[in-house]
Amino acid sequence: MSTPDRSRSLDRQSPDFRPAVSVVLPIRDGGEIFRYLRRHLVWLQERLGVEVLVIDSGSTDTTADDAERAGLRVHRIAPAQFGHGRTRNLGVRLATGDVVCFLTHDVLPCTPDWPLAFAAAFEDASVAGVYGRQVPRDATTMEMFFVSLNYPAERLRFDPQPQGHHPRPGRVLFSNAFSALRRDIALRIPFVEDIPYAEDLVWAHQVLKAGYSLIYEPRAEALHAHRYTTRGLFRRTYLVGKALHGFELDGGASLPESARFLAAELRYFFRQGHVHRLPQLLAYEFIRWAGFQVGRKSRWKPRGRSGAGEPAGVAAGGGAS
Repeated sequence: MSTPDRSRSLDRQSPDFRPAVSVVLPIRDGGEIFRYLRRHLVWLQERLGVEVLVIDSGSTDTTADDAERAGLRVHRIAPAQFGHGRTRNLGVRLATGDVVCFLTHDVLPCTPDWPLAFAAAFEDASVAGVYGRQVPRDATTMEMFFVSLNYPAERLRFDPQPQGHHPRPGRVLFSNAFSALRRDIALRIPFVEDIPYAEDLVWAHQVLKAGYSLIYEPRAEALHAHRYTTRGLFRRTYLVGKALHGFELDGGASLPESARFLAAELRYFFRQGHVHRLPQLLAYEFIRWAGFQVGRKSRWKPRGRSGAGEPAGVAAGGGAS
């Protein structure tokens, strides 16, 4: 059943700024962990009036049925139709809110009203996206350093850059796992659909290049972390390197920048008294560095790219009015 489109342009905001908010959750086989998140999504829908849309890409367990029984709106797609960028673009089109929030199913928000904290950032008409603080459930020292570096207690703002942003080693500029977008901008500047990873980093580059800003909002906090196997870590960093190189956005991963990142991480290990874990750190960082370097040497180019770092159909220099 189709839902009326309640979205409206936020470029001209009134003093009583109250945007409609949607939450979009791409998922497949959410399992036991989804049970806790599902309760929270129902609470958001019933208590805060937030629209919740679950996009299920072929779950073989009861995830989709459980979401429907809980009263959540579910849109089903075939597994072959899933893509990190493609599915989120679909969510933006199907959502009806002015602000579209994204979660992954392994994220558990700690801040009950996090969608409202995200929505408040869009009072500034120049803001295209906002992401929240992510803290691990059970952290390794490497994860602790990553969180201290990327998810501090203070709010951060990333303003427009004429050449966008070239990500530096170990740094986060935007994360789709726990975030929100201004819907009208996301419709005009969608995620690239034919890259396997880092669609959020490429999107961040595009909106900064187009004249918009991004916000990190620590008042919205969630539990989220990954424990990678050696193979999984190599594969992830390989795909990130491949994607960034395809858009010529791997320039920030220079050898001096990589060395500075490693030096900062080593200092963190010493301050935390984790010197005995240095062999683990060195092996971890070598695998991550090797995966990225192999990926960036890939000759892969995204389909339909209209220029260096520019997906077809996205014109740079638009800016916020």
